[in-house]
Amino acid sequence: MSVASMALKNLSRQLRRSVLLGGAIAFGILVITVVNGLSGSLITSLEANISNLVPGHIFVRGVEKTEKGRIILSMKDTSVLEKAVTDLKIPFKAIAKTTTVEQAALISDWGTQYQGLTGLDLGPGSYIHDRIVVVKGSLDKFKGSDKILIAEGTATKLDVKLGDRISVQAQTQTGQQNVLDFTVGAIYKDPGLAASLAGAYADSAIVNRLRDMESGEYTNFGIFLEDVSSADLWGAKLYQRLSDQKVPLWPRGSPQDTVKLYRDQKWIGVKYTLFTLNDILSFLKGIFGALNGIAFGILMVLFVVIMVGITNTYRMVVYERTREIGTLRALGMQRAQIRNLFLYEAVFLALAGILSGFVLGVLVLALLSLLDLSSWKDFNILLKDNRLQLIVDMGAFAFDLVVVSALTALAALFPARKAGKLTPAQALRTTN
Repeated sequence: MSVASMALKNLSRQLRRSVLLGGAIAFGILVITVVNGLSGSLITSLEANISNLVPGHIFVRGVEKTEKGRIILSMKDTSVLEKAVTDLKIPFKAIAKTTTVEQAALISDWGTQYQGLTGLDLGPGSYIHDRIVVVKGSLDKFKGSDKILIAEGTATKLDVKLGDRISVQAQTQTGQQNVLDFTVGAIYKDPGLAASLAGAYADSAIVNRLRDMESGEYTNFGIFLEDVSSADLWGAKLYQRLSDQKVPLWPRGSPQDTVKLYRDQKWIGVKYTLFTLNDILSFLKGIFGALNGIAFGILMVLFVVIMVGITNTYRMVVYERTREIGTLRALGMQRAQIRNLFLYEAVFLALAGILSGFVLGVLVLALLSLLDLSSWKDFNILLKDNRLQLIVDMGAFAFDLVVVSALTALAALFPARKAGKLTPAQALRTTN
């Protein structure tokens, strides 16, 4: 009989003790699996839903500063950007040239709502047209019209419905206040917490009029990728290509970081800033990352306690099985084999606990993914079809498998070495 098979047999002989230790390990793995799964689900849904609302996954913005220090967001010739995208063979679905008003006042007879306004092509065949979830109205006749697309929450706050007129007030490029009237042409599904990132939408021509921009001018050059998860990779490559071509660029960073640079530095002409969807979501991703870190920290504290329990348990096991160890040594088993016998028991115990905890964690996530959370309207930006996505992080599971198995083996190492050092005569003379 091999040492490994003997270890499995010994675990079954001490079933109650094995279940208690394995159950503690399983509980820790269950907790970390559920936390990682929920975090992954929320981040994946957030990326997918936000990518349906913002005009791109990679953004390039042209910035100019006047002699009076006023910042103008504008670009006309995007041929350099388009050539760089083509040369790099970036796998994109669409390119959107948009005009953005970062802070516009939407005014009705019943209230005022401050939010972003984006001018873009909303007609059939456009990327946004096929992805945004319209609950009332249609986007088919937006092009060239004064229609505006707003969120459900905005419609409720302004107390407006389809066909109602609202006024939109915003700053022009030169800092003047301008007001235009729009017609509510469609209402889209409320993104809840992310409403500030989405805002309202209208045709580029009328938004350009609001900002006093010429036809053919834009504030943003957006790239919709085939795979949103590759935004950082292609964003870095595009930034490097533009830098190699001596295109004046701002350092990479979040939109908030670059705004500070606009204010603090002086320059001549147009400089470009590049950021990705992940840069926009960096703060929220940081929160989820912190939660995962906290969960892993709690898991490590839990396993320190479990390691102490495993060490004490195996000290007791070695003491109880001293005569058995003496018999095995007398039958020819070597010291290393005795040591490995106890190590195998500990590792097999850890593997059983890890696998059990992982399976239970996946079952919990599967049950959570079946819950209809449509009543959580403020958080539907974190959901897919009003449900949590079932996300299982196999990379995290593999990491936990290695770490926890190693910790368990380490906890059992000292009692196992003590068992291996027992001589046959010494062990057989023990009366326990």
